[in-house]
Amino acid sequence: MVMGRGKGLISQLEEKLGLPPLSQVTETLQKFPDMPRLRLIKSILETCERLSQTSPELEKVVTLVNLIADTPTDKLEKLEKVLKQANRLVSHAPNELLEFLSSLKE
Repeated sequence: MVMGRGKGLISQLEEKLGLPPLSQVTETLQKFPDMPRLRLIKSILETCERLSQTSPELEKVVTLVNLIADTPTDKLEKLEKVLKQANRLVSHAPNELLEFLSSLKE
């Protein structure tokens, strides 16, 4: 009986304040990524940002960022390693090589 009144009271409060049902809030919070995944996503986004500053094609970097949300954690870790290596290569590559590679795209 107490549970019935308590549930009714919570439902009334949600209705008066225009809040979503408590069960819906709980489900949303359970779907939220955990801290290790959030840190990994942050690290990948930072690497993408550094790459975008040196990369002539920002659209490809943006597409990569859009795909990150749907990628499993283990694949994100591998992607982070590849992006870090690419960033190192681009930063140490001679300008002539970068210009040559850019000309191949055209």
